[in-house]
Amino acid sequence: MEVKPSISPLQKPAMMLIYFAHPCFNESQELFKKEFLRKLRAALDGTGHGKAITIVDPFVDTPNIEGNRETKLKLSRLVKDTCIKMLEECDTVVAMVDDGDTGVAFETGYAAAAGIPVVLISRSDCAAANAMLVGAAKERVNALLTDAQVTKLARMLEWYYISRKGHGHGSRKS
Repeated sequence: MEVKPSISPLQKPAMMLIYFAHPCFNESQELFKKEFLRKLRAALDGTGHGKAITIVDPFVDTPNIEGNRETKLKLSRLVKDTCIKMLEECDTVVAMVDDGDTGVAFETGYAAAAGIPVVLISRSDCAAANAMLVGAAKERVNALLTDAQVTKLARMLEWYYISRKGHGHGSRKS
């Protein structure tokens, strides 16, 4: 089974790609994701550059293999490699730190080591996350689903879009 990321290199120059690191293994997490992405898209569309910002959801391009041990053992390297490729093509990572997901921790650590800016988000308080996650973040947004906080995140992402030099992630290391 081959899983190919949906990010096209042709999208890169005109768009900023945001990798959304999050757990999505149960109904509550799925419902949160849908509501958050709907609100974030609406807030981004209200900014001057929101249409140039694309949210990349790794669950679109990789199967959820957590519920089946045999499938996990068989496909785990493929999922990891696919997510790393997607991370490397993105300009910023937005990481949902609620629920203590180790996949989010891995993605956040990888992004930080690669010089990709990380924004932590939480329904309550990002400071409750592991200190390494908190330390890896450039920004944190708490109480996420309030309209004010979603708007704050959208403006932050717009600022990242405007401020990146040459509109390429090659300039993300400072």
